[in-house]
Amino acid sequence: MKNAGLVPRLTVIAFAGFVAATTGGCGLLIVQAPPEGHEQMNYFTCTESNAGPAIDLAWAGLSLVSGLICAADPDGYEDYSNYDAGTCVAIGLGWVALSGTSAIVGFNKTKKCRAAKRQLAERQAQQRFPSEEQPVDLIVQSVVLTPSADTLAVREQLQLTASAYNSSGAVIPNRMFAWSSSNDAIASVSSAGLVTAHATGDVVIAARTGDVVGTASLVVVSRP
Repeated sequence: MKNAGLVPRLTVIAFAGFVAATTGGCGLLIVQAPPEGHEQMNYFTCTESNAGPAIDLAWAGLSLVSGLICAADPDGYEDYSNYDAGTCVAIGLGWVALSGTSAIVGFNKTKKCRAAKRQLAERQAQQRFPSEEQPVDLIVQSVVLTPSADTLAVREQLQLTASAYNSSGAVIPNRMFAWSSSNDAIASVSSAGLVTAHATGDVVIAARTGDVVGTASLVVVSRP
């Protein structure tokens, strides 16, 4: 009666081994990474789904359980099939290592595939809808504030004007400017370029459009 439970256990072990042998290694054998040079390709195939690597993980767990079941009755396996506990554990761990490694490789391949597919979609969209480059005469090269320097008394106001110029020195119309002061306590500036003096000192007023900035230096003096 020693081997009464042996046949069911052997059936489980045999099934697990068969399944692992026939379906394990999906990440290594079945899952496809993006091909070399895919950055220049207009079409390619690879595996986006994580189903294969997930199967590898499942078989890794099943292999571990099967090895433990086998090791739980070493005498019975030794009498029946010359398996001892150490052999059962070694076989189980071997399949765990194979399936686990395959899962890691597979997940890495699918991750690269999804990234490559996103890049392909971006390239295809760029080809369908090419970006319109800004005309050279609308590219801002400099911003000039008028006046560029002045003196104000406390509580006085000064209207500054900002103009954007292209590389030919022509004014670019209809540009919006963001205004700022280096020290609002001395002089603040409105969104329209109106400066109000608050306290004596030196201050720099800036107007920015895009990445180009123009400045004006102001000196605030006390009222006479």
